[in-house]
Amino acid sequence: MSFMLLGVLSVHAQDSRVSGTIISSDGPLAGVQVLLLGTSNGTVTDEHGNYQLTNLPAGPARLRFSYLGYRTKEVELFLEKGQTQALSVELEKDVLRLEDIVVSATRNGVPAHRAPVMVNRIDDRIFEQTQSLSLSEGLSFSPGLRLENNCQNCGFTQLRMNGLDGPYTQILINSRPVFSALAGVYGLEMIPSNMVDRVEVVRGGGSALFGGNAIAGTVNIITKDPTDNTFEAGTNLSLINGETPEYTLSANGTVVDEQLKKGMSFFAFNRNRDPWDANGDGFSEITQLQNTTFGLDAFYNPTELSKIKVNLFNISEFRRGGNQFDLPPHQTDITEQLDHHILGGGLSYEQFSRDKRHKVALYGSATHVNRQSYYGGGGRVLGPQDTLTESDILALNAYGESEDLSLASGVQYTYNISSEWMLTAGTEYQYNDVLDAMPGYNREIDQQVSTWGTYAQLEWKPTDKWSLLAGGRYDNLRIDGMYRLGVEDLRADQDFSIFVPRATAMYFINPDLKLRLSYAQGYRAPQAFDEDLHIETVGGAALFTRLSPDLQEERSHSYSAALDYTYRAGSFESNFVVDGFFTRLDNPFITANAMELPSGVATVTKRNGDGATVAGANFEANLAFGPKWMLQMGGTLQTAQYDTPEEIWAPEEVNDTNQDSIVSSGYLLRTPAAYGYFMANYNPVQPLQLSLSGIFTGTMDVPHIINPETEFTVLESTPSFFELNSKITYELKLDDRFHLDIFGGVQNIFNSFQEDFDRGADRDAGYVYGPVRPRTFFAGVKVHFE
Repeated sequence: MSFMLLGVLSVHAQDSRVSGTIISSDGPLAGVQVLLLGTSNGTVTDEHGNYQLTNLPAGPARLRFSYLGYRTKEVELFLEKGQTQALSVELEKDVLRLEDIVVSATRNGVPAHRAPVMVNRIDDRIFEQTQSLSLSEGLSFSPGLRLENNCQNCGFTQLRMNGLDGPYTQILINSRPVFSALAGVYGLEMIPSNMVDRVEVVRGGGSALFGGNAIAGTVNIITKDPTDNTFEAGTNLSLINGETPEYTLSANGTVVDEQLKKGMSFFAFNRNRDPWDANGDGFSEITQLQNTTFGLDAFYNPTELSKIKVNLFNISEFRRGGNQFDLPPHQTDITEQLDHHILGGGLSYEQFSRDKRHKVALYGSATHVNRQSYYGGGGRVLGPQDTLTESDILALNAYGESEDLSLASGVQYTYNISSEWMLTAGTEYQYNDVLDAMPGYNREIDQQVSTWGTYAQLEWKPTDKWSLLAGGRYDNLRIDGMYRLGVEDLRADQDFSIFVPRATAMYFINPDLKLRLSYAQGYRAPQAFDEDLHIETVGGAALFTRLSPDLQEERSHSYSAALDYTYRAGSFESNFVVDGFFTRLDNPFITANAMELPSGVATVTKRNGDGATVAGANFEANLAFGPKWMLQMGGTLQTAQYDTPEEIWAPEEVNDTNQDSIVSSGYLLRTPAAYGYFMANYNPVQPLQLSLSGIFTGTMDVPHIINPETEFTVLESTPSFFELNSKITYELKLDDRFHLDIFGGVQNIFNSFQEDFDRGADRDAGYVYGPVRPRTFFAGVKVHFE
């Protein structure tokens, strides 16, 4: 027995070890991943930057050190039997964050520069430099993305990607499709930037594994994971046009244990904004707004091979636009008012096999939305002897209530078959139940949509130069809905089985230059969705969207090709990307044909068009001249055309005398041929940071209802806009763990802003374009504890 024990000890004595400390120019780094390549043996550094790998085989070895925000480093060494070798490493900052891990390319974590699908990232650094208080304000600083305001009264915004409007883009929260249609109407502005760690953007249909409705692309909102022990809080005051105040308070904190086995981060945000009137007519162009948001993210690692994650968030937002803000909505000339209460969260469990080649993930996420709304006006303050008039009744009818529940749950399996092959497969159930009602108008959307999706993807790397990806998703989708609009009822009871394939290829022409090619299909189901849950007002009355009885699903085919070049020399880093895209739409949804139903309700109709093509090119350039200078810019050139001109407006009865008044367009509306952005950041000395950013929007055609009684619509060509922003930040470092940031600046310095807003209660609230704010001054402070 003692002989056997001696033998075991002798074997273990022959094992090799490596230990050391990982540092940067700022000191030790905690949480650095250390991996012995070719094996599953790895660890992470502790709070002092120390690590140790044991039970290593003797002989030649290669260690990889990787950490978010720093360049990955690999070191070759020779391990002697039974000896401990010291190896300390200094990591250099990845100023452009080209090696950040992304999950939206393949549903697995992979360095962005090696992902076969192009993934752009909008991180907290961009939010800070551009003074983006909400998610929506930072989204324009990525190629192919453009945020636009679509309502003069309520400030409804949507994100357009690659020339397609908001409903063509899939919004995810932590990779889960629980950002519902109802939440999406105003949700991009509701989510504060301090809730977000980063946004991963996949343009085109290359993200089909997340869902077939990602025709334009996917925006994946990743909330903040706990990484170290920190706390920060800040406040900001903005003056819109130098006169209307907006206040914000924010706080973030993170707590983790020394072994990095468990941790929690939290965020809180409060925003208060007064309404602003651009043209002195007494009606607001920027809404009154109060937003309170808070939530948390937490993780627990029961073992080295398993992880549990949970996230929760709560959003309460009140917004109101129109006039006479001191009166109830039904006593005003016009009001659009929304009161949202959103509760969401998710839970996931991940389990690796001992050799880390197999991974199973179970997850579930949900979001519940309650919305109290008012879209209307034309009422008055009633005296004791007054009786209700038709206008008073119409005003009282404009109150509504909406309930929405979105669920997503599933299981995903990943198998690293070898260094050349990886299989990802899973199944996912999605469910959405929405009830949107305005009882006074006898309007109701009562809809349930359930989807069983099964997906599989195989990645093959035949050589170091090639990476090939092929996969698809099969959705079985059921729509059960009743759409009531006055005297008109439309019933939907439909089942669809749809397969959406995708294929991508990446080829390293040389270590610094790579080519990506992709193809994907997509679809949009014929359901009350997206913008249908936003109601415009024209002439003081609500304008509803109705579905054509023969509405069919919309299908798409997307192609893209991209060249990606990276050059590094010493402290200089650069990255240049050019990508072309082509999307073919069959049976595209068209919303047009304003008319009045027998009940007196004004409507526009969603129907299918003949077909459309959107094509163009994006470019981006990212330059870092050492740690002091950084410049990022991007732009898009595109065309978006219907196969045949689509009717935008026509008289209710077309005859020989009025057929010339039919309004049609051969182009997708609100789609400029050119748009782009830039960001420049300069640190002349350590405490001082200077930031300059800008957004360009080219000319485009937008619809304009100029006769509220007949809904007569014309097309207006807008001017181009250039919004230039500046920010100065000074850091006071009071000690090693506490510092204070003081900042200020001007947004839209040249006041590039729309000048021809409609006036008065009868205005077309949808006739709005250009930047979302005029010249705005801001200043604030932020404290940091580490």
